[in-house]
Amino acid sequence: MCENAIVNAEIVRLADSQIPAAGATLARAFYDDPLMLYAIPDAAERTRLLPDMYARMIRFGTLAGEVYVTAGTVEGVALWLPPNAKWSRENLEASGMHEIPNLIGNDAYQRYREVVGREWQARERDMTRPCWYLFLLGVEPSRQRRGLGGALMRPVIERADADQVACYLETENERNVAFYIKQGFELIVNGEEAGASGVRFWTFQRTPKQ
Repeated sequence: MCENAIVNAEIVRLADSQIPAAGATLARAFYDDPLMLYAIPDAAERTRLLPDMYARMIRFGTLAGEVYVTAGTVEGVALWLPPNAKWSRENLEASGMHEIPNLIGNDAYQRYREVVGREWQARERDMTRPCWYLFLLGVEPSRQRRGLGGALMRPVIERADADQVACYLETENERNVAFYIKQGFELIVNGEEAGASGVRFWTFQRTPKQ
């Protein structure tokens, strides 16, 4: 597929029937992500567990935020949580996110929490104003680096600009840093290590354009 066709891809809100396909796409996108490599080191286990894990996160996103995908075949997913999103027990249970520790095993879940807990602390420290939070952004590996990630982010970024609301995100993958800067984000945390995990993370904010 040519660069132009992907950049101009139609981006739509996720339908409930697309949740399994979106979970599978994110599983492939994050298969070799440093956080997932640390949390679930066994390759076969990642292949088996990640689609269901991400499907639960996506379902949570449909309840507490907004999820965008490519029209037709799901080649990319963007999950945004709005300012004052509710991490309520009701939403966690309805999405099945509360079952993730049992799904992936307690040891894997504790490793996952070790990293995301540090990221949560950084977010609470550095982002004191209301913001849209990019919880997940992933693109099918064969379609990466062709403009699709930026297209998936655009609906919320444009709305955030119109409403004069900031955006925030983090990544555990250094190769994503240049991409987010290109999208207008400013680096806050530059490669901080999450405890003894050895996983580093970068955080970004985007000031709304006037």
